[in-house]
Amino acid sequence: MGMRLSEGLDAAPGHIRAYDVRTGKRRWIFHTVPHPGEYGYKTWKDPEAWKRIGGANCWAGMSLDEQRGIVFAATGSATYDFWGGYRHGQNLFSDCVLALDANTGKRIWHYQTVHHDLWDRDLPAPPNLVTVLRKGKTVDAVVQVTKQGFVFVLDRLTGKPLFPVKEIRVPASALEGEQAWKTQPVPGLPEPFMRQQFTENDLNDLLPEFREELLPQFQALQSGNMWSPPSLQGIALFPGFDGGAEWGGAAFDPTSNWLYVNANEMPWIVKMVKNEPGQSVGQALYVANCANCHGLDRRGNGNAFPPLTDIGKKRTAAQIDEMLKSGKGTMPSYRHLPEAERKQLVGYLLNEKPAGPVKEMTAEERAFLPPYTMTGYNRFLTKDGYPAIKPPWGTLNAINLNTGKIEWKVPLGAFDALSRHGIPPTGTENYGGPVCTAGGLVFIGASKDEKFRAFDKKTGKILFETTLPAGGYATPAVYAVDGKQYVVIACGGGKMGTKSGDSYVAFVVE
Repeated sequence: MGMRLSEGLDAAPGHIRAYDVRTGKRRWIFHTVPHPGEYGYKTWKDPEAWKRIGGANCWAGMSLDEQRGIVFAATGSATYDFWGGYRHGQNLFSDCVLALDANTGKRIWHYQTVHHDLWDRDLPAPPNLVTVLRKGKTVDAVVQVTKQGFVFVLDRLTGKPLFPVKEIRVPASALEGEQAWKTQPVPGLPEPFMRQQFTENDLNDLLPEFREELLPQFQALQSGNMWSPPSLQGIALFPGFDGGAEWGGAAFDPTSNWLYVNANEMPWIVKMVKNEPGQSVGQALYVANCANCHGLDRRGNGNAFPPLTDIGKKRTAAQIDEMLKSGKGTMPSYRHLPEAERKQLVGYLLNEKPAGPVKEMTAEERAFLPPYTMTGYNRFLTKDGYPAIKPPWGTLNAINLNTGKIEWKVPLGAFDALSRHGIPPTGTENYGGPVCTAGGLVFIGASKDEKFRAFDKKTGKILFETTLPAGGYATPAVYAVDGKQYVVIACGGGKMGTKSGDSYVAFVVE
């Protein structure tokens, strides 16, 4: 089993554990932040990193080769996500496909997809176990889709890439104390399933006012290189925080060796600020624990991260403290903070007079406050809520894993307001993956327009489309009862500003 963790400096390391389901006892543990003497330990320049650094966790899921007894895990980034001055080095086993002996937890092989991650490019989905044709032979492989829009195809027994991967030089960081890794891996094949650059020529110009609005914002940012590290100036991050690929992952058709994966093409803005002396204790705690999600200005980011500017009108100090202790929704518990610190944080949220300056914090407390903080997870949008880049904004892709070539690409989703202007489907940001069937269909929800669709798996043509009671931001399941086939999807909604839901909808496949 893996785990979900904080993405701040308070995060625990994301070690992978196995338990005996008959006794409840732990059978083994694999240290994703290696301990002294373990393989990978020397990829962290700080010999004490294993005591201080968290993350590198498997939150997206695992796959099991039952016959061989190998478990394949996809790991995320190490903390802090956007400034790695406390974790110089390559940082194994963050951002890795890991092959572990399922019985002992011993490492068989690993493959790192991002070195010293500064962009929160966690591996977002479980690896797919596939069999492909390479040079006239069948090869059992592991396929990992990424937020960057890359597909890594690795030999299942050795981890060796089946297509060439080149380590390319990438920009250095201008932030004090940071040492960005000099190269990053880029597969020659399969072809990327999304664009890899966002330049001025790519600005959204569907309506003339869009480009006019976006241009000055864009010109104020660094752009054009997907590996530009976070900076005080700010970067247009593309591919973005949520892909490329996201938690829905990919579907594989063993009759054709085609991989089906949906993609987001949403740019985000990443801007760092320096944590200057003179902050109150409460403000410092907010910056260290809350600002990434709710923003330094406490204005939040859509439904996922609500604004905290007027929280005092909705909750009392005692209620806020209780929420900090228990957590709520996707917000983790901050019970580990001493009561006196929680009181300072609550006071800051309620705009009370600061109780003391940061310099009065202990060295241990200050260790959780990096010298730089990101201002928040901010999509780069027009004032009307459309992505700052030209369409398509979401696609469904069919990739031939024998050749590495994209067989077809179609928009996934549409905006009614744009369709009324005669604009063809643009695709939308999307969350939740596809499934494919032997009968020739690919089913997927995922899109912001809350639709559920069936595509012809050979051509990408839409064969069926219906509106769900809420967004189907989950991967469908296909099953059969008494010889009749069904497909069902969870309609939870609640992302991208859409309404929430609580229903499962099943369809008969005829």
